Amino acid sequence: MNPVPLTSTGGFGRILVTGGSRGIGLAVVRRLLQSGGAADPIAVVSDDATETLPDDLRSTPRVFPIRADFTLPDAPVRSIDEAVRLMGGIDGLVHCAGIYPEANPAGRTPLELWELTLNVKARAGYLLAGEFAKLATPGSGFVAITSINAEQSEPDHLAYDPACAALGGVVRAFAIQFAPRLRFNAVAPGLIRTRLTETVFEDPAIHRHVRLNIPFDRAGTPEDCVGAILFLLGKDAAYITGETLFVDGGIRANQMSRFANPPSSSTPA
Repeated sequence: MNPVPLTSTGGFGRILVTGGSRGIGLAVVRRLLQSGGAADPIAVVSDDATETLPDDLRSTPRVFPIRADFTLPDAPVRSIDEAVRLMGGIDGLVHCAGIYPEANPAGRTPLELWELTLNVKARAGYLLAGEFAKLATPGSGFVAITSINAEQSEPDHLAYDPACAALGGVVRAFAIQFAPRLRFNAVAPGLIRTRLTETVFEDPAIHRHVRLNIPFDRAGTPEDCVGAILFLLGKDAAYITGETLFVDGGIRANQMSRFANPPSSSTPA
């Protein structure tokens, strides 16, 4: 049998969440706090200097805040080592940290945008996965948050889309290298409304576009992603590794089937 996560409380064990002070990461932290295993600690990495944990989480004894700048090459390993010190070990990791500087280039060159995006998403994921492989309890799960854009691209994503694809490659490579002792999987969200994507929704035309092209008729929320993440993190996914689970409201299944002005179904005379 493959190992399953070893916890003494029946919960998810000792979990590290990167990007856990906002968006999908914050939603994961909140759900972990509500899940079984009331004594299980959670280490939350804030990788953005402008972000801090909400007050209610900072006052929770189960939560251990960690500050790390993932643009620096030594930050991912230091964050895991600090989490292990604080929690006494590690049983799972969710890598939610991400960045989309192309939405606001601020005078950066294409190379600067590329390096910034790749470092926070894929390089950090690679370094986190490597240290996790050394320290994690047998049976533990590593879940990386990539994007539907790892497979389908759009304008103004020349750095973000390849970075997400690279992170997916990291997941598959580590899954093979460390099976069956550890599991490495990914969740690929579609359009999720977070601080990272908020500028997308400033244009009312985007809302119409979303309604036309997402079969669920809305953008996703961080909470929409949590179930898939915790499934891959936990023991119910004990025989799953190297996979990507898409959470996109049906975008990938929709072959340009919706029109702003639907063509007439009548046959010309």
